[in-house]
Amino acid sequence: MKTSKIITTLLAGLPTTLTLLVAAFSLATLLGIGLAWLNLRANPLARGLARLYLGLVRGTPPLLMLLLAYYGLPVLLKTVGINIDHWTRLTFGILGLTIGWSAYLSEAFRSAYLAVDPGQLEAARASGISDRHAFWRIIVPQAALLALPNIENLLIGLTKATSLVYVIGLYDLYNQATNLSNQTAGVDQLKIFTILALGYWGLVLLIEAGFRQIKKRTAKRIA
Repeated sequence: MKTSKIITTLLAGLPTTLTLLVAAFSLATLLGIGLAWLNLRANPLARGLARLYLGLVRGTPPLLMLLLAYYGLPVLLKTVGINIDHWTRLTFGILGLTIGWSAYLSEAFRSAYLAVDPGQLEAARASGISDRHAFWRIIVPQAALLALPNIENLLIGLTKATSLVYVIGLYDLYNQATNLSNQTAGVDQLKIFTILALGYWGLVLLIEAGFRQIKKRTAKRIA
C-alpha cells in the first residue's frame, strides 16, 4: 500500500482527534480549577466532596471512564428522568476524557498554588495592595509558571489517551489506522502503525513548542 494512501486515510480521523483534544482539555481545565478551589477551601464539606471526586476519578482507568460515560451515564440519568440517548459518540468521548483529566489538572493547579510563597501575599498587603489584585497579579502568574510543566505533561498524556475512544466507535486517528490494517489483513500493519506513531509524535512536538513559548512569555511577565 502506498504511503500517500495511508496518510490520507489517517488524516480523515485527525479532526475527531483534535476535537477531542481541544474540547476535553478546555473543559477539564475549567473543571479542574473549580475542584482545586473547593479542595483549598477551609469548608470541610467542600474539601471532602472534592477529595472524594479526585479519589474516584484518579482511581479509575481512562478506558473504563470512557465506557462508564458511554454505557453507564445514560442508564444512571434515566433513573431521574433524564434521557441523553440522543447524545453523539463524540460528546460521550469528550465527557469521559474531561472527567478523567479534570482530576489530574486539579492537583496540578492545587500543588502549584501551594508552592507559591504565602509571604508574598503578606508583603503585598503591607504595600497597600488589595488581596484581589495581589492574587491575580502576583500569585496567579507564579502559580501558572509552576504548573506549566505538569499541565504540558497532562496535555501530552491526553493526546495519547484520545486513541482510547475506539472503544465507543469513534473514528479518530487510531481507529482509522486499525480499520486500514484490518482491510489489508495486516500485511501493511507495521507501516501503517509506524506512520500513526509519527503522527502522534508530530502532535506532541507541536504541544512542546507551544508550551516553550508560553513559558517564555509567562516568565517575562513575572520578571
